[in-house]
Amino acid sequence: MNTAVELILAFLLPTAACFTLMGGVRALRWAGERRCRPRAADPIERLGADLRRLRADLEATETRVDLPAKALRLRALRGAYLDTLTTACQRLAVSPPPRGDRVPQPEIYRAEAALRQRGLDVRETAPATHGSGGETRA
Repeated sequence: MNTAVELILAFLLPTAACFTLMGGVRALRWAGERRCRPRAADPIERLGADLRRLRADLEATETRVDLPAKALRLRALRGAYLDTLTTACQRLAVSPPPRGDRVPQPEIYRAEAALRQRGLDVRETAPATHGSGGETRA
């Protein structure tokens, strides 16, 4: 190998190694900051829409008889509904229902009523988008 090429490599290799090391440190720091950054809270309107959707899904699932793994689906829907209800209660400074698998129904009704008094009705139904006969309204 040529002596000039060896000299150039001897000078450039440590410099390239230092830049690579500094870039790696910066990338790790950026990833750590991104992971620790708090997530923006969902708007209360989205929480309300999620609660109404989950409640409607829960009621529809409870009344179906031809559903495989119905008990598992109900448990998952109840858990999702209670988690979302608790989040809404915390956001609107309402005492949330107790945590656990078996939350008494009166506690859920109490939390829903308190949210309704604060302006978030979880029992509202979505407006109909289809007319009678299946055609879409304009």
